[in-house]
Amino acid sequence: MANQNIRICSVKDIPKGEGKAFKVGSLDLAIFRTEDGYFASSDICSHEEEHLHDGWLEGHCIECPRHGSQFDLKTGEALSLPAIDPIEVYELKLEGDDIFVTIPEKYLASVEARKDA
Repeated sequence: MANQNIRICSVKDIPKGEGKAFKVGSLDLAIFRTEDGYFASSDICSHEEEHLHDGWLEGHCIECPRHGSQFDLKTGEALSLPAIDPIEVYELKLEGDDIFVTIPEKYLASVEARKDA
């Protein structure tokens, strides 16, 4: 199995200045809509198990609601403490009004295993 380009939602599902969480296989995915466009990342802060879609967007950065760590949504880089590790970011494409994200196969393997059982 290889990485898969999966339709996640419609652009209408993500209001400007907000993020929304999705579960894709075993991946906690977040889609954000900023002034710069749409971004896809892990929904889990690399510092603690906090959902980033509940955080605050500024430009193309998301701030974790628990301890205030900031991450660049273009690169995943941790921009402020207490986080030092990056978050995963994923390729996102718009096709018409649909948002597609390339999901790594490691998150989809558990889905395929359950289908085969």
